[in-house]
Amino acid sequence: MKKLVKYVLLLFGLMIVVNGCGTTNGVVKSGDVEFEENDYKQIVSPNNELGFNLLGEVEPDENGNLFISPTSLLMALSMVYNGAAGETKEEIANVLQAEEIDVEALNQANTSLMSMLHHHSEQIKLDVANSIWLNHEYHFQDVFAENNRDYLNAEIEEIDVNDAESPKKINDWVKEATNNKIEEIVEAPLDPDLVAVLINAIYFYGNWTYEFNKQQTENRPFDLADGTTKDVPLMSLKEKLAYMENESFQAIALPYGDDESMSMNVFLPKENTSLTDFQNQLTNENWNLWKSEFHKKEGTILLPKFQLEYEAILNDALRHLGMTTAFDENSADFSNMIKEDDPLWISQVKQKTFIDVNEEGTEAAAVTSVEVKTESAPIDGPFYMEVNRPFFIAITDDETDVILFMGLISNPKEGAY
Repeated sequence: MKKLVKYVLLLFGLMIVVNGCGTTNGVVKSGDVEFEENDYKQIVSPNNELGFNLLGEVEPDENGNLFISPTSLLMALSMVYNGAAGETKEEIANVLQAEEIDVEALNQANTSLMSMLHHHSEQIKLDVANSIWLNHEYHFQDVFAENNRDYLNAEIEEIDVNDAESPKKINDWVKEATNNKIEEIVEAPLDPDLVAVLINAIYFYGNWTYEFNKQQTENRPFDLADGTTKDVPLMSLKEKLAYMENESFQAIALPYGDDESMSMNVFLPKENTSLTDFQNQLTNENWNLWKSEFHKKEGTILLPKFQLEYEAILNDALRHLGMTTAFDENSADFSNMIKEDDPLWISQVKQKTFIDVNEEGTEAAAVTSVEVKTESAPIDGPFYMEVNRPFFIAITDDETDVILFMGLISNPKEGAY
């Protein structure tokens, strides 16, 4: 019986939009901040490594599929990093592999990356947006707000967490940022202890440089993990493409757009190995080695036409990668985030993704949210009391505090006795 044969889709080089950027003598300006044009190089490898590490920590869906965005997670955690201190800050830096990069340098690297990858054309579109939603009872520290607004282009908006419209407002922002591909990232009602939600959203659409002919798409057998097979629509393309092969897998790069500035890299483990075996080899070092071995070659690629939605709570994955105190209400240190002294910790890191691969190209979206909360505080809203069980009464003279009457009412009755 054939072993499982699957493919891994790795989307790298996501292009990020920064408005109002200019370059003067090699120094790029965006808003009120300056950074070196090549600062992005500091986080390219950490971004990729974060994705490889995450693949081994999150669970596939019920069909065995898994689709994540390391760039979305990196940007969301970078926003949180600006508010962290002490051991919590060190652990986030370790997960981001930014131990040798201070906060300012990390912010500059993020802005540099956004500037370098800015690209729009008729064939390729990518929108990246950051937002922070703050409980209106709290106030961000000036440096935290300025860094996220200036370097990461984050929209900051105050919300009433007890208002039923607030989750809708957040989710409407997500829908707009992902071209309606992801419709919800927070659930209603919001937790009354919520202090802030930090969100990164990415939307991508790219036309293939070499489109697949729809007339050549046909159903063909696809081997599943349980040893059975099913028919799936396979698209067919014969073209000269970047290709490599070794004893473990075949790999191909399918470019997008006229300038081929982006590509989908497809790795197919051979029948004598498995997807798990391939995943065990998937490190940043091997990735760089494999990419250097791609060469243009004439051939035919048969690729499944598919659509996938994926969702994961990343708390445990990030804990396993070493980010533990951020989720602990007793040891988390986000003292650089808000002006108030309330203890803060991360209650949830969630990522939702979407991908549609067809003959014309690829549409993909990702949203990563980080929810920061505090301990319960007294609620000053209206009370609700329903006296629907035995109760006690006392009639007092308030001037003297004398109790004139008192009673236990177990079975109140109406009318004369």
